[in-house]
Amino acid sequence: MSDDDPFADLGETLEDEPDDEPQDTDDASESGGDEETPSQEPVERQNPMTDSAFSYEAAKQRPFYAREATIEDFDSWLKYELERELNQQGYQNIVVREMTDALLRTVVEEDLVDEVAERFEQARESASSKSIE
Repeated sequence: MSDDDPFADLGETLEDEPDDEPQDTDDASESGGDEETPSQEPVERQNPMTDSAFSYEAAKQRPFYAREATIEDFDSWLKYELERELNQQGYQNIVVREMTDALLRTVVEEDLVDEVAERFEQARESASSKSIE
């Protein structure tokens, strides 16, 4: 563990739902044979109501640079709107990485370019009109 990074071993000490994540082991290549195939191994089905869609290790954390008020509104919406909605639908063990992933996928898949560009333009215009005054 590095003295510079007190969280360097966090991935080793905190496992995110270790029993419900499928383990991707390649026993056939390690043993030198190909007698075992994935179709022969029993696969434990995940419960979509309780098991996360992907592990902490599969997530890539990126910084968001936004105004404090925007971040506070986002955090509030995430916790009190989206998480509550998912909970009411019966989902358990809801984690922020899954909600954030779903949000980002929605923006991309629903092609919200026009809406995002409009918000961008509104912010620029608002800042410009404040600097004139």
